[in-house]
Amino acid sequence: MPRFIEKHKTQKPLNVNQDRLSSFVSWVEQEIEDSFSSRKQQDAIHRECLKMYYGVPKMESRNIPIPNAPNIEVTIGAIAADTIYAQAVDLIFNTSPLITTRPKPKYKNDTETVKDAKAMQIFINHIASSNETNLRDSIESSILDDIQLGTGVIYTPYVQKTKKTKTAKILSAGPRFYSVPTEDVIVPGGSKENIQELSFFGMRFYYTLQELVDAAKANKWNIEGIQPLHAKDKVRTAREMLGRQHESLNRRGTLIDVIKGYAYFDIDGDGYDEDLFFVWNHSGRSLMYINYSPEDTRPVEKMVYQKQSHLFYGLGVLQMLMPYEEKLSDIHNFATLNILLANSRLFIGSEALDETMQIWPGKYIQVPDASKDFRALQMADVYNSIWQDQMITMQLANQRIGISETGTGNNIPSRTPGITMMTAMQQVNRRFTPAFDSMRLCVAASLRQACYRYQERLLSGDQRAIETIIDVLGYEDGTRVITVLRDSKFDEHLDIELTASSASVNREADRQNSIMLTNILSQYYQRTIELIMLSVNPQTPPEIAGIAKKIATSAGEIIDRTIRTFDQVRDPSTFVIDIEEELNNIEANSGDQQALAGLMQMLGGGGEQPQSPQLPSPGEI
Repeated sequence: MPRFIEKHKTQKPLNVNQDRLSSFVSWVEQEIEDSFSSRKQQDAIHRECLKMYYGVPKMESRNIPIPNAPNIEVTIGAIAADTIYAQAVDLIFNTSPLITTRPKPKYKNDTETVKDAKAMQIFINHIASSNETNLRDSIESSILDDIQLGTGVIYTPYVQKTKKTKTAKILSAGPRFYSVPTEDVIVPGGSKENIQELSFFGMRFYYTLQELVDAAKANKWNIEGIQPLHAKDKVRTAREMLGRQHESLNRRGTLIDVIKGYAYFDIDGDGYDEDLFFVWNHSGRSLMYINYSPEDTRPVEKMVYQKQSHLFYGLGVLQMLMPYEEKLSDIHNFATLNILLANSRLFIGSEALDETMQIWPGKYIQVPDASKDFRALQMADVYNSIWQDQMITMQLANQRIGISETGTGNNIPSRTPGITMMTAMQQVNRRFTPAFDSMRLCVAASLRQACYRYQERLLSGDQRAIETIIDVLGYEDGTRVITVLRDSKFDEHLDIELTASSASVNREADRQNSIMLTNILSQYYQRTIELIMLSVNPQTPPEIAGIAKKIATSAGEIIDRTIRTFDQVRDPSTFVIDIEEELNNIEANSGDQQALAGLMQMLGGGGEQPQSPQLPSPGEI
């Protein structure tokens, strides 16, 4: 079958002496061991979180207060995680186009930059929708890791798709997205958030021998001295065991664990750290490859669910709900046991009765004295407060993560005013905003990383990358994209971001907001045209014309501040008219006044002599 093989830029071998290389090997080995050691407690928590998600009770059995007592894990963590996951996927992928590219405010009136942005948007959305880039699968897996365990990581290398029959054939080449499991991300203990600034960053991958041979051949890795892995990481093992998809026995001992790492290290002894890329076999403690980093930026992006200040990893939903789920599971099991015991009886009889006698409903038992020798005792009383305690615990869990599905549902009375209900919904959405923003920015940054991979290929003169872009976009737009990507500062001219901008999933509310925004802008544009007509009319006194300009400018400022409150708008300057610039253009082209008069007549805004305009009232805005 076709195989995707990472292909880094061809570079000259790194020329360093053996002493400095040995120092680097010792340093890398120490960093990796310290990284694994520092995260043992976190790995233990992640294993517990995965058990929570699959509903595995903390104790194998409960024998208190009676043998084989109810032992159920109430999976409120899984309910919350699945709800937020569905909401996040809906928000990100149910918008079209997935990515929006637009010029930064400085270039918004530059016609060529606008055309470049449109061509880039088409190209980036093609990357996002292509099956070979694996974007959808990698994003979904990373979002699920992010929600469950607190951190999701996306790796974006440049790969070649190869197929071998009689000869090896390259079918295609380009960036591809990979979701790196949280347990396979390696950073020093106490690391901060920014991946680009870490002194050491690594990712662990598992290769079969043939996969490693292919990758080594493509990138000139030295695979002498490698050792296979005898046991996978404990978190990875927990994933496989809980998912009932554990590794087969005949496959164990055949995989090779490879760490691809990025490091800042003074490899040549000149007193300055170099930006390096290396490949390390952890089991064999051997360095397979080292050179300068083939990418200008580390090809990795991260998202966190609940940020922890000045720390690399985030908090996930399952860890946040861990104490509540433990308490709720205990209460629920006690309530179930209470139901069982309250409907059961203890029987007291005389010594003459058979101790092995069985009881069932309607059975007739003859005893010497029914009033004394055989009696039934109630085993427990019914406690209704235990159900109230469950409700309180679920409400606390709801408040911790900010969704209503873990609690009692939507308890808003039917007669609640609409504004009050929308405010309550907004508060829930705002609680989810930081987590969603982290996902949104990570997806956009990963697609920007894909652009960087093409940029690196174009700057190195890769003809295949040029042909790919032209094939996708055609000659005109393809030439624009190639020109843009060859500019090392292209990302300073264009904003590349996810189209989905809000944590809200209320489509009806979004539609109503869009209609409201359209009405506001329509009134604003009509009043602005009236004010411009008034200010450029030769019969208007200069004092009145000056006041009209000030009013139009102030109205633009009001509109700018108003539309910023809409989730759909992230570039309000695009919708606000620059009065000074437009008036200067009209003065330079006197014929525009007649065009404006004709436009006003079409809009019903007046005839040859413009009337005094009326600004929209605060209620209209």
